[in-house]
Amino acid sequence: MVDDHALFRDGLRLLLSSIRPDAMLFEADTVVDALSMLAKHPDLTSCLLDLNLGQERGLPVLKRIRLESPDVPVIIVSGSDDPSTVRACMEAGAMSYIPKSLSSEEFLDALKHTLEGKFFFPHDEDDIPLSSGLPNLTPRQREVLYALSRGFSTKSIAKELSLSEYTVKDHISDLFRILGVKNRVEAITKTNLLYLRPQ
Repeated sequence: MVDDHALFRDGLRLLLSSIRPDAMLFEADTVVDALSMLAKHPDLTSCLLDLNLGQERGLPVLKRIRLESPDVPVIIVSGSDDPSTVRACMEAGAMSYIPKSLSSEEFLDALKHTLEGKFFFPHDEDDIPLSSGLPNLTPRQREVLYALSRGFSTKSIAKELSLSEYTVKDHISDLFRILGVKNRVEAITKTNLLYLRPQ
């Protein structure tokens, strides 16, 4: 959780504790501290990031964290819900975007949604670029992509689809090549950006 406002971190910590009582939570108020924690804990499942951290502001904050820790899903939690900012964050690799301006109930629902590995972006973001459909994927590749979007590990995908882990790895490599991405987070984010509209 990366936010330079201690009071907001306190409130967010309480919300997270109510959703995931057993979760281990790390807090930072600067990008430098956040990067240090990400380096020490590469198995973190998500990063909740405010874009405005004192002197460090805007998209460069997200880009720096994505560059240093490309496999950690980044969920923007921001005071801004400007459509151009939301779209820019999506294009820079944010997995979700939760405006602080949401009501308490909406914010809690959005937080639950993202912690389940699902996407969330503001409902009024109507001008997100959409494609007419997925690239030319085989049915099996679509199944693997869907499993990736649900946060399944390679082992879990293999078990669910009755495949060997080696075969799943081959499918994932093919998906990365087809989608033009380097890792799972980018694959999921790009799929969301191109083909999914928030519900």
